[in-house]
Amino acid sequence: MLRNLLSQLIQMLLRFLPLVLMAIVAGITFWLVQVNSPVRKDDQELAKRHEPAYYMDQLAATELDDRGTTKYRFNASRMVQYEDDQTYEVTHPAVRAYEPGRPQVTAMSDRGTMNAEGTIIDLRSNARVLRDQGVDAERDPVMSARSERFELLLNDDVVRTDKPVELRHGQSIMHANGLIFNNVTREVQLLGNVRGTIVSKP
Repeated sequence: MLRNLLSQLIQMLLRFLPLVLMAIVAGITFWLVQVNSPVRKDDQELAKRHEPAYYMDQLAATELDDRGTTKYRFNASRMVQYEDDQTYEVTHPAVRAYEPGRPQVTAMSDRGTMNAEGTIIDLRSNARVLRDQGVDAERDPVMSARSERFELLLNDDVVRTDKPVELRHGQSIMHANGLIFNNVTREVQLLGNVRGTIVSKP
């Protein structure tokens, strides 16, 4: 009787042995996966950080027009690219625009930022714009503007600011709360609280 009971118990164990072995293997596999998987970070940590990806010193770049002549020349003492938003931080940026038959226009500052495409440059800290005099110095003298910030829209050939600005045109001096200079039409708009001194030639 005891022998038959023992025999039945052994047969039952042998019948369930594959299931037991499979359960053991599954448990070991789950444990190994948990041990070797990295600890999951939250989405903020997984996101790209605003850290420099690369930098360039003493940069000089030239953009040509359809005819192969120089349209813009860009210089900077240092440019740093950031991977998260593909923007650039620039030290001592200077942009010079060349237009056949027209005075050259140069914009510069101590610091600046540039978008990924290089079409919008934000000049900050001691920002200034200088337009050389024309062929007739009496009618078209040197024009310069100074402000805390200028935004260059290279595709539109426009310089603008919403910060206080000083504009000099020959001996005339104007102050305003903002400025828009269109280098294509050569129009200057002074925005808000305009005041100054206009000196006209006799």
